[in-house]
Amino acid sequence: MIQPDLPCFTAKRSVQASEIDDLDHVNNVVYVQWAAEVAREHWITVGTEDMINEFGWVMLKHCIEYKKQAVLGDEILLKTQVGRATNVRYERYIEIYNATTMDLLAKTTSDWCAIDKTGKPVKISQEIRDLFETS
Repeated sequence: MIQPDLPCFTAKRSVQASEIDDLDHVNNVVYVQWAAEVAREHWITVGTEDMINEFGWVMLKHCIEYKKQAVLGDEILLKTQVGRATNVRYERYIEIYNATTMDLLAKTTSDWCAIDKTGKPVKISQEIRDLFETS
């Protein structure tokens, strides 16, 4: 769960026609895509160029709870922050809101692993911990 007293990264987007399913709302798979995108945007925003070129992140586990639907044209607000860290994993929280009404649409908890360019897990440095914990 996102803690209001800790740093939080936010992003906005609009629901596109390609994200709508045959029930006329955003397909559940899209919420997972949005979660992956906002996590990547957060990393690109806080990471140095060298860090970003050296390694990346993969989602290992993802739990999502859907609350309300989004429809074509809705403005979406995504909030994310990291939680506990181990040597190679970070817990990440994401909340997805209707930006106009601020209704919570979905919330997620996921585990992300730091990997090098060969796909091998790498230890999360204190430098990266400091970046995430202050941004």
